[in-house]
Amino acid sequence: MPPPDDADVRWAVHRAMWTVSPLRKVRTCRRFRFDAQAEELPLRGLETDDRGSLDVGVGGLQTCATWHSCLCCGAKIAVGRARDLAHAFSVWEALGGTVVLATFSARHHLGHSLRTLVQAQRTAWKHVTSDRPWRRLKERLGVRFVLRAFECTVGDEAGWHPHMHVFLLCDPREWTTRKVPWGTEGRTRTALDQPIGDPIGITAPYAETVLAESWQRWCEGLAEHGLDAISYILRSGQQESAGFDVKVMDTGPETSNTDMARYPFKMALEAVGSVFKHGRDEPGRRHRTPVEVMETCAVAIAEGDHQAADADARLISEWSRTATEMRFRQCQWPPLMRGWFAEKARELGIPGPLLEDEATEQELADADDLGTETIAYISAADYGNVVAYELDTLKAAGRVGGMPAIVAWFDHRGLAIDLTDHGTRLHHKRAGADPPSPPVPHPLAA
Repeated sequence: MPPPDDADVRWAVHRAMWTVSPLRKVRTCRRFRFDAQAEELPLRGLETDDRGSLDVGVGGLQTCATWHSCLCCGAKIAVGRARDLAHAFSVWEALGGTVVLATFSARHHLGHSLRTLVQAQRTAWKHVTSDRPWRRLKERLGVRFVLRAFECTVGDEAGWHPHMHVFLLCDPREWTTRKVPWGTEGRTRTALDQPIGDPIGITAPYAETVLAESWQRWCEGLAEHGLDAISYILRSGQQESAGFDVKVMDTGPETSNTDMARYPFKMALEAVGSVFKHGRDEPGRRHRTPVEVMETCAVAIAEGDHQAADADARLISEWSRTATEMRFRQCQWPPLMRGWFAEKARELGIPGPLLEDEATEQELADADDLGTETIAYISAADYGNVVAYELDTLKAAGRVGGMPAIVAWFDHRGLAIDLTDHGTRLHHKRAGADPPSPPVPHPLAA
């Protein structure tokens, strides 16, 4: 059996969350069929090489679309949101603008609840964006659009560490404007049209200098909740950002075409893709993302370490309940912004997801993986009783042996599988022969 890939790990952890998560919709996600009357479910596959290896999954299942508490849905939603952002960043750079990423957080300790820290940071952000100082900052940087993303880790020594990523899309040039429809019939709103003059680049030192004023206002907001923050610390003699960090998306002349194409997506995923990220893992000083807490909880359950599993389960419960009750949102588009970028993408001929209708989180979670086709149908009862609990091994069989290995996987367990014409062609391509006759149904499938 080959080593598990990231998708296998996500499924194994997700399966453990069926009993650990405090959210009912996570406990049922991909565990049961969407249509209660459906007797069959489609087995979906994507060829990953010219040898007929397959990446497989099962369609027609319930999904929770919970980006913060579900590894499977969270991964799909993060990639979808990052693709949208990356497309917008590419359009903005093509127009001559600059993308600045500012990160804000607060000092914290084990006694702070996640709710307390998030409430304080929401107040702090209101301080940052209120009144004349914010307007003055926007003028100095030429801030035209603002997007916010949320991320969080939890440490063994200092507890929860939520932080806010703020994308500032800047262009100090003058812009022409035009009126666009807004709200009820007959109402309009002023929108940017075209920049005037040559691009004006913004450097990271300049952006950090300008944003320093907002940092002071951030700290004033935290103080209302009895919290404070420090901008950087010294580690091994080197200055390291702590509560405040500024980056500028740089795709200058020394950047290769490949890196230039990937960088916007990388920067977007940095902010919205916590499901793919890892904290520091030092003995006794771990800094884990909520996803990593779920992973270590699943391992502890498998190893029978009830004390560690219970401790992680308490963290998972606090994270999921707080995220749900406080309605954590991930990089929501301000009104009209997505449509504006879609229009500019069409004008500039830059292809990407903004040219499509915006997908909801539920639609992203439900979407079939790009390029997959139905290769077979399986019993819905077999899925609920057997396949759901061993899907990682089925996926591994598809990666190693393609369609013949998938058929053998079902045959070994006495489960029926009905290949489509496409599935039969894939079997013949790999094995040079048609699949064997269907096996005797598994006794649990009755």
